[in-house]
Amino acid sequence: MKQTPYLWSGIIICAVLIVALLFKVNSLESNLRLLGESNSSSISALQNSWKLAQADARTGKELAPGLGEFMTTIQLHAGKLWFAAQAANWDLAKYELDELKETMEAAKGLNEEKNGVKISNVLDSVLQTQVADLEKTLESKSQTEFKKSYDETLSACNGCHTEAGYKFIRIVRPTAPPVTNQRW
Repeated sequence: MKQTPYLWSGIIICAVLIVALLFKVNSLESNLRLLGESNSSSISALQNSWKLAQADARTGKELAPGLGEFMTTIQLHAGKLWFAAQAANWDLAKYELDELKETMEAAKGLNEEKNGVKISNVLDSVLQTQVADLEKTLESKSQTEFKKSYDETLSACNGCHTEAGYKFIRIVRPTAPPVTNQRW
């Protein structure tokens, strides 16, 4: 029976270890539960942020100018370009041509397609051909060359309008200044 005290000591030590392990497991379960709750809170917060970002993107797209607004701005700069060149104000004409090009580049970014016509491709083509020619005529300061190049640019614009199903939009040389509060 000499082994009985050792046996009881071993049993007590095992019992203490089992109780300690049970406390540790319980503590780990609590930590896991808290971690799960914080993760689900984080996931929920991320999902809410994503939904808000999507809503902001939709609102931004709705508020952004469309192709019609860009085309109206292009028409305004084309009219101002015409009157600046007619007055031989070549610096102003160059400025208006730069504004026209900038607006065309912005319109390209819309990647619009109308009746099978990719507007960005047409704008790019007009920029590389007719608008590039317009720029050269401004450098030459020749009224005759400018008028010819300007008319070719308008023709390209009207060709696009026709191809895209908007032949009723026909741009012509302006007969009156688009703004009355500017010196040409």
